Amino acid sequence: MNRKQMATPYQMKKAKQRKVFLIFLYAVFLFAFINTILTYIIFPVRQTSLSMIPDVQQESVVMVSPVASKYERSDIVLIGKRVSEEKGLFDRFCELFISFFTGRQVFVSEDSSFPGTKQKLRRIVGMPGDTIYMRDYVMYVKPKGTRHFLTEFEITPKTYNVTFFTAPAGWDSSLGVKGSFDEIVLADDEYFVLGDNRKSTDDSRLWGVVTKDDIDAKALFCYLPFKNFKLY
Repeated sequence: MNRKQMATPYQMKKAKQRKVFLIFLYAVFLFAFINTILTYIIFPVRQTSLSMIPDVQQESVVMVSPVASKYERSDIVLIGKRVSEEKGLFDRFCELFISFFTGRQVFVSEDSSFPGTKQKLRRIVGMPGDTIYMRDYVMYVKPKGTRHFLTEFEITPKTYNVTFFTAPAGWDSSLGVKGSFDEIVLADDEYFVLGDNRKSTDDSRLWGVVTKDDIDAKALFCYLPFKNFKLY
């Protein structure tokens, strides 16, 4: 009689329970491991608006990383929520819990009808120390220590495309976001970010400059839809 045949029903039941428990423990560990990566290492962001066309189309999915914290001119970055809310300990825990277990895809405090409660993808155009101004939706940049202004397209290390706005005759330039503004000098910890859709995007023209603390992550590549795959 072999060992299996000698095992009592109780021993077989305990062995089965142990196996089920180990499978459950493995699944929990795997889930926690994957969500840790999706929360703190790399995670997807769905672009739901037209603010970054044409390079980031509406309904594209972009992979971003919060650990890629070295920012360069022309980088696309994820700007944190512009509205700060006073929350109790329980509310903060719920926000963290839901965010973690959904891989940063659900935030209970987000409200699409209330500006400033959602993270936004924007492009870094002005770097710390730059002197900048805008004319007809094009940024002109004089980096710290240089003497001459260049357009954003002449100075960028990576090419990108923007959507311009051609105003009709008699257009009131005070309407909508600014297409022109005078010189601004950025401090050593300040960045000026813009949407690629220059005609109808909330960005540093409305909020003002951002700092590193305002940047949650850096865009790495677009992977959905597959036809729009692109490295940033």
